[in-house]
This record gives sequence, structure tokens and C-alpha cells, in this order.
Amino acid sequence: MRNMTDAFALAEHLAKHHQSHLLVGVAALAEAERTVYLARLAEIDWLELHHRLTLHTAGDVGPARVLDQGERQRRKVELEALGESAYAAGQVAVLMVAGGQGTRLGSTAPKGCLPAAPHSGKSIYQLQAEKVLSLSRRVKKAVPFLVMTSPMTDGETREFFAAHSNFGLAKEQVRFFSQGTVPSLDQQDRALMSGPGKLLENPDGHGGCFTALVKSGNLARLRSEGVKQIVYIQVDNILVPVDDALMVGAALAEKSDVLTKVLEKANPDEKVGHLVKIGTRDAIIEYTELTPEQTRSRNAQGDLVYRWGSPAMHCWSVDFLAGLADRGYKLPLHRSGKPLKAWLDGKIQEVKGWKNERFIFDLIPEAKTSIGLAIDRDDEFAPIKNATGVDSPASAVELAHRQFAGWLAAAGVKLSLPPAARIEISPRFAATKSQFLARWDGRVKELTGDYYLEE
Repeated sequence: MRNMTDAFALAEHLAKHHQSHLLVGVAALAEAERTVYLARLAEIDWLELHHRLTLHTAGDVGPARVLDQGERQRRKVELEALGESAYAAGQVAVLMVAGGQGTRLGSTAPKGCLPAAPHSGKSIYQLQAEKVLSLSRRVKKAVPFLVMTSPMTDGETREFFAAHSNFGLAKEQVRFFSQGTVPSLDQQDRALMSGPGKLLENPDGHGGCFTALVKSGNLARLRSEGVKQIVYIQVDNILVPVDDALMVGAALAEKSDVLTKVLEKANPDEKVGHLVKIGTRDAIIEYTELTPEQTRSRNAQGDLVYRWGSPAMHCWSVDFLAGLADRGYKLPLHRSGKPLKAWLDGKIQEVKGWKNERFIFDLIPEAKTSIGLAIDRDDEFAPIKNATGVDSPASAVELAHRQFAGWLAAAGVKLSLPPAARIEISPRFAATKSQFLARWDGRVKELTGDYYLEE
């Protein structure tokens, strides 16, 4: 419907999808506003908004292929060599999904702008960008750093990076692109308004990353640059590594379309997605799509069927993504019931409605070859999602402190730390344990309190 300029054709199309109410009062809009509004109505795929996504059932589920800790160790030398070769050849890019605001943390700013380091006060954005900087310096290649924003965070994110000189990264390394939006619906599947001539829309989820990567031209650019693998991370995990030769090497050795990092669930009810095999293809099933009985189910060997949790870390094959783009693949929409503030009867009112979004992991069933890679959560998983308690800034800083303390202990430093002490090691000095041990010069022999190490 993108070329639908005829008002009658548009009205007929909207009526077909039970959206005629969207044209009420349109004649009263200013001409420029009306033109933009009608163009947006014409480009929306109304059919997919009515489609009910078929969810997976427990009866279809089996174990996915996962490289566990034992296999990781046995193949460490082989896989790391493959990964290092790919990094050195400029075949790896990093993609960070950063469309969210810090609303749950008490801020309207992009989540990445929030401070997340105990001594330097560095923002999440800075910590993640400096990991890419550290990697680029180590492999002597300007590793592309793609940052997906949302319409609500795009301008502020670009300004934040510019104000901090891209945190040391070259200008051409940092590539911003924004995800799309999807209309929110009432419980009768009618699109809601946020004001006269304005649809109520929300960002289309981390799955919008695939569509936006294609639409922005960034996927084609990566292909033209010879990039083969994309390390995918989410902004709010401050321990997520981007310099991971073993992961990249595993993806190459297994010729996988997608590699998904997984961790042993802390308990059956942990709220994570689950990597499993359904039929002949892998998939991730969200905890919201399972009953408590399903999450606790076990196989004949006594293992949890939903054993492997996904912390949203992937390594995607560029060729795989490009193949999906070439055939016009579109990720499905998931809907969730939400209280929404919409424009009704001339004023803003709270209504029960549907929020729609796409999930990046819905690409996994399209993969001919998909594998999981087991990780230690203490090494790689410290998300910031809540203001206090679990998965909060305080808990993430605590987990980072423990990691850095482990690095120092491995280097022979004697630690006698009180509970309140915090260690911070800048990614500019070292972003991985191996990098730290290679650079450590024994400058301190013992620590009894706070410690901050910068480049």
C-alpha cells in the first residue's frame, strides 16, 4: 500500500481492515500534517497486525545442539584461532541494540546514557563503546560498531556520542540506525491514536533490528566491506563481551547461520527465553509462552527440557541475514496486553490494549544451522533493567567488581577487601581477562579497598 495516494483507495483499504475510524476528523488537520498522517496509514501492513502468531507447544520440543563448557575447553585452541583470523581480516562487526529508555530506572534519557561505573561514572554507552575501541586496537582493525536506536532515543543518542567524541572511536566506525514503530491496538484490534492526526505507536522491538539493518543500507554496506559475522549485544548488559574469538570461531567452525550464547537457568522459573529444537530447527521460546508445568518438565535423562536460557547474545552470519532480506522475509509480531494512554473522545484516557513488537530470535527457526554456546553467567551477564534489587545498577556494578577482582587474583594480587569495596577496570586498559593478564605489570601487590585502573 506504499503507493496508495488515492484517498478513496485508502479509505476502502482501511475499511477492509476495520480501521475506518482513523479517518474521522482528518479533514480538519493542517495540509502538511494530513499528508504525513495519510502516508503513514497507507504504508502500514494492517494484515499482519491482525495475524495471530502460532506459539510452540511443549510436545514439539527437544534439545538444541549446545557447545557445553567441556566442549568449549577441548576445542579452545582451534576455535580461538579461527576467531582471531576473522577479527584480523576485518570480517567481524559489533551490533548493539539500544532503543530503550531508562524509564524503569527513573530516567527519560536513553538507557545507555545512564552511569554504570562506580569510580569513573562512565555511562553504559561509554563502557560498551570502549570495549569496541579496545578490540579495534588489539586486532589493529577499525571494527564497525552499529548502534540501533529508536525514534525516541535516536537524536539524544547521536548527540551523546558526539559530545563525547564517540568515546575514542573513529567517526566511520560508529553507525547509527533507528528501528521502526508499530501501531498499538485496542482490544478490538482497532488502531489507537495519541492525538489528532497521530497514531499511537511503539518501537517494534529488538526484532526491528533486522528490518532496520536492511532498510538503512547497513547490511549491504557490511557485505561490501567483507564482514562475515555480526556480534549482537544488548546495551544494558555491562559485562557482555565483544572481543570473543572463541564465539566467532565456533560460529565459523560449525558453519552456523546463528550462534546463541546460553546459560544454565538459575531455577526452572527464571524469566528468560529458552533455546530448544522444535522439529528439525532451533527456536527460542519465551517464558511468557510457557506454563509453570512446562518450565519444570524434564526429559528421560532427568534434565530440564527448558534447560538453556538465552541472555540475548548472538553471532549472526551476514550471508544468512542477507539471504533472508533477499527473499523479503519479515519477522512476525508478538502482542502483549498493556494499559495504554490513548486519545479518545477528545482527551487522553487509559485503555486496555495490545502492544506489538518483533523479537530478533524469531530469525533462528529460519536458520539451517544453529548452535548454542554455553557461558558462565558471572563472566558475561550483568544486565541493568530494574531500579533496585536484582538486575539493577547496583547488582551490575557488584558483578563487574567480582569479575575484576577475579582478574587481579589471577594475576597474583592479594585481595583483602571489605564488602563495600569496588574495583573498576577500564575497557581501555583491558576488556577481557586474557587482555588484562597480558598487560598487567604488577603495579600493586595487595588491595585492601577500592581500586580504579584506567589506561
